[in-house]
Amino acid sequence: MAERSAPATVGSYTLDAQEADRLWNWVLTRQGLAAHTRGESVEQIAEAALGLHAARLPSPFATVAARAKDPAIALSLFTPATRSRVVTLRCMRKTLHTLPLGLAAAAHAATLRFRERDALRILVNAGHTEHSTAPATKALIELLGENGPLHHRDIETRLATAAIPVPLTRLALKLAWERGTLTYLNGAAGWNREVRTFALTARTYPALQTDLPAPVAVERLISAYLDRYGPVSIRDATWWSGLSRTAVLNGIERCGVKLIELRSPWSDNPLYMPEERFNKFIDSSELDHTTGIHLLGHEDVALKAYFETRARYLRDLSASTAFNQIGEVLPTIIHNGHVIGTWAWHQPTGEIRARLVPRATTPDQRKHIHAAASKHTQVLHAGRTAGPSPGPAQMVLPPAADALFG
Repeated sequence: MAERSAPATVGSYTLDAQEADRLWNWVLTRQGLAAHTRGESVEQIAEAALGLHAARLPSPFATVAARAKDPAIALSLFTPATRSRVVTLRCMRKTLHTLPLGLAAAAHAATLRFRERDALRILVNAGHTEHSTAPATKALIELLGENGPLHHRDIETRLATAAIPVPLTRLALKLAWERGTLTYLNGAAGWNREVRTFALTARTYPALQTDLPAPVAVERLISAYLDRYGPVSIRDATWWSGLSRTAVLNGIERCGVKLIELRSPWSDNPLYMPEERFNKFIDSSELDHTTGIHLLGHEDVALKAYFETRARYLRDLSASTAFNQIGEVLPTIIHNGHVIGTWAWHQPTGEIRARLVPRATTPDQRKHIHAAASKHTQVLHAGRTAGPSPGPAQMVLPPAADALFG
């Protein structure tokens, strides 16, 4: 299919700064970041947000807590019932996301090619081939078929007794996981620990379709992204998904969604969103145009959904205010969709510490931030389990963020 230079649209509109802010808050409201739209289950929240970023242990818990009607909903992340309805896999930008099974099928198949390519390259670099790894893969599948989920160290030990070297087991496990033959399960009972096990995907998630044709998967993934996060630029979409511009544009064309082109203060390039969603925004009430104060987790999906148009939440702030040196978004404090500070779990005192952007808040807002931090501290305490906690990179503030509130 030939690549378009830009998506086909059915209309255009120019947003002024005030309209752009209202639209951004409307997007956040639809994802549960408003008092009247909070989610009632992990699956519902993950569906509305197009997954929970899971590359850092605390991220899914904090993401759900920010959007849930009741803090106990975040605790349900650790229950078998919830774990049967969402799956954690590598997908967009080759990073871990926790998704409902329908979205997971699209995310897996749409991004499989380059993840599989990387796993095969690692095999070759280690002096192996897919053929030479096949006996280890067969033994791995048989082991998990007989025993169910096993800790990755147990897998290595048991296959070593069958004369399969640990390095080869790890290579086979990675390739089988990337292909969807195996699934990752964190058996921990809290956000601060990981018990890394693997199981057969077909047995653990029998409803998860892992063999969608790539074009169909890309179409579904990009359609879902436009629906949840529009208006977006094409650069936003390619960065978020890790897919090429050609794949994104072809996916947009195939999905057949009627798009409207928007001009905004966030970028000189055009943005796109479904016409149906834009019309619903036009008809929405003022209640949906403000979202208040929220503490978002490390790598929160609402902020990681964009690259070119991060001005929607940064405004004039530098990227270093909200992102670390390797491009991860820090745990942030937002007010009506705009970053006003960052926060972190302070392990020695067991509380949240925050650093606010100078002159960005009023005394009344700081009072509300303090209340939100106290509430979130209680939620984090409830979701912790005995054992080691995440290291400094898991939840970190910029240097010199020593005071609880500035």
